[in-house]
Amino acid sequence: MLNLFIAFLSLIIWSSVVIYYFRAPLFSWLDNRFGKDPVLPDAEEDEPAHEPENHAPPAPDTHTPD
Repeated sequence: MLNLFIAFLSLIIWSSVVIYYFRAPLFSWLDNRFGKDPVLPDAEEDEPAHEPENHAPPAPDTHTPD
């Protein structure tokens, strides 16, 4: 059981070292394969959301002060 654990651990360590070493070519391959994501605009620079014109009137205030 210990041998199996050491074998899996060595495969995980080996693959992480290979991925870290070749990360630039892997990322460029992924970018070419799936395309780069579009850059989203900042939320702060966006105009405020437009309210629809066909909205219901506000509810009447039924609270009466005592």
